[in-house]
Amino acid sequence: MEAATFSRDGEKVIFGLYDGKIRMFDVQSGNEEARLTGRVDTVTSGAFSGDDQRIVSGSDDGSVRIWSVSDGKEEMKLVGHIDWVVSVAYSGDGLRVASGSIDGTVRIWSVESGLEERQSSVNRWEVTALALSSDGQRVFYARDRSRRIYIRNVDDGKEERPLIVGRDYVNTIAISNDGRHAATATGSQLDIYNIDDGDRLVAEGHEDLILSVAFSPDNQKVATGSHDKTIRIWDLMRDEGEEEERGDEDEEEERGDEDAGEDKYKGKGEEEEEEVEVEVEEEEMKLEGHEDSVWSIAFSADGSKLVSGSSDQTVRIWDLESEGVVIKILRGHTGPVLSVAFSSDSQKVVSSSHDSTVRLWDVETGELKQQRTYESSIWSVAFSPSNLKIVSGCNCHRIYIWDLEGGKMMVLEGHTDAVISVAFSPDQQKVVSGSHDTTVRLWDLETGKEERRMIGHMDSVQFVKFQEDDTVFSASYDGSCRTWDVQTGKQKTMENAFGYWVESIALSSDDRLLAVGFESMIHILDMETGDEGIMQGHTGRVRSVAFSDNNEKILSVSGGRTAQIWNVEKMEEEKTLEIGSNELYSAALSPDSKIVALGGWDGTIWFWNVETGAMEKQFESGQMWMSSMSFIDDTHLLLRFYDAIQIWNVETGEEDEDVADTANVPILLRDGWIYSPSAPNSRCWFPLNGVSRVTSNASCIVFGLDSGDIVIVELK
Repeated sequence: MEAATFSRDGEKVIFGLYDGKIRMFDVQSGNEEARLTGRVDTVTSGAFSGDDQRIVSGSDDGSVRIWSVSDGKEEMKLVGHIDWVVSVAYSGDGLRVASGSIDGTVRIWSVESGLEERQSSVNRWEVTALALSSDGQRVFYARDRSRRIYIRNVDDGKEERPLIVGRDYVNTIAISNDGRHAATATGSQLDIYNIDDGDRLVAEGHEDLILSVAFSPDNQKVATGSHDKTIRIWDLMRDEGEEEERGDEDEEEERGDEDAGEDKYKGKGEEEEEEVEVEVEEEEMKLEGHEDSVWSIAFSADGSKLVSGSSDQTVRIWDLESEGVVIKILRGHTGPVLSVAFSSDSQKVVSSSHDSTVRLWDVETGELKQQRTYESSIWSVAFSPSNLKIVSGCNCHRIYIWDLEGGKMMVLEGHTDAVISVAFSPDQQKVVSGSHDTTVRLWDLETGKEERRMIGHMDSVQFVKFQEDDTVFSASYDGSCRTWDVQTGKQKTMENAFGYWVESIALSSDDRLLAVGFESMIHILDMETGDEGIMQGHTGRVRSVAFSDNNEKILSVSGGRTAQIWNVEKMEEEKTLEIGSNELYSAALSPDSKIVALGGWDGTIWFWNVETGAMEKQFESGQMWMSSMSFIDDTHLLLRFYDAIQIWNVETGEEDEDVADTANVPILLRDGWIYSPSAPNSRCWFPLNGVSRVTSNASCIVFGLDSGDIVIVELK
């Protein structure tokens, strides 16, 4: 049994079974009242309509079906998902049905017409559960590996602020001033990552959710503020010293022949293959005094002071050189203080609040110097390097630049959700912002216009800063840290605390270049020089990538309905093919780069002329779940399925079994098992966990893993 649900009146219950049947029972008597049949695939989800007269079901064949309770007949079949439908729901008025699938989409259907009204892609996150509001205007859904309930408006598809339903997620993020370390809070635990090698330090001590994190200017300390009303200071250098000292004292017992104290972070040792945790048992300093949650903290430029903002509506300044004594309590806000910052000379403090105000304070006297009131909560504030301007990010989606001398105000508009991180460029000519809309944006302060939009993050961008004048650094709730080129807006690097699984991989024919589809991006790696590049343009998961025969072009398709051709040397998109209503799963480029072959999830193959953009022919392979395709020569196309291959003659549109029997092509079965049709009785197993994609040529096999790792096996 895969699914079970009660009717709205509680009098009936339905069960979805592996054999494709839906069985309905009377709750009071226990008698079976109906058995709904009409498919052979597993029923994975089900729900009653508001009047209990209809049932909607989802299946592992990707379909959504509507049934009549009175006669048990199927009334409608809704087709569009390309993977298991794991959750379905009726709106209260019975006019709409919502479905969620592991293909990463939420779809809204009209019950009257049977047509799809709206589709929302949630990228790599699989939809695990959903519900429709009684009026059918909002859909609520949960995503795999997330502790949030997400909300979308059905009419415009816009996502509202998610509901947090658990604590096992990243609460807040901070990046060290030298860009080498990322501090993330998960629940009450602080993790500090070395961005270069992924090593990690774990610090525990808070008794409730950590809400704010900040590095000291010299990167030697980290401060955290929590729901437990305390601020704690963690000394990273002291931890390193203690580890080295302990190693000197107990060298034979604890270190053996290797230096176990050389790295203070949790990670892989030189002799170890598994991660070894090092936990900080005690913090250096505990600051107590706030009467409610501490939302924001910041160090002064010399690291001697700390400023904090709290839900108790106060701003407090602490002397870290005197054991954390409070030297000033600044009162005046009438709501939680969401963001605080010191001026570069440490003479002033700026604070912003849920009360919609930004306030400027004198550190020495505690006097309120200036105040501005806005139309909504202010999530983030920052001084310009000259301390003459303040930038603030608002819940109303706007950014405000406040000139402290002249009092003038500049408004920057463009974000579609709350702006939660802001920063000035070193030359004070630009501002960078991060938002709940998942974008990073660059603004020209001379014109007040958006200059660059940087797209790639999959969740709210919680931290932004400039690295020199030509690079922007960002960190997001999606667990990634990224750098962006200011001139082009393109992503330069990406590091993940939690990893992205490999969607698709391809090798160039000369074995030099590796193309990897991560999320909506294509990552190009030169395996000889180590050079890397990223091509962006897709809006969904890149399900297939393929090189042209001369390795000058790459063809890619995403979960949407477009295929794109890229120039490898220029790292630019050359052409987009609009496919229409078909969901794409795989693609191949002919040796002469004139024909594009595209494969649908249902096994349909389309051939498109690159120059004209027109479809020339179509045929049915007769098998679902195609994982990849490639041209063997000008007339033969190889199709890979999860447990078989087919080779088709492009000119005749017929399967060529003779060629398939002799093709020496490794294909992925499951759990790392590989076989080739040329040796059907032989199997080879690779001890790899989470293999999501595989590609090969005569010299090597390349595996893409769920963790985001790439494994290359050389064949001899």
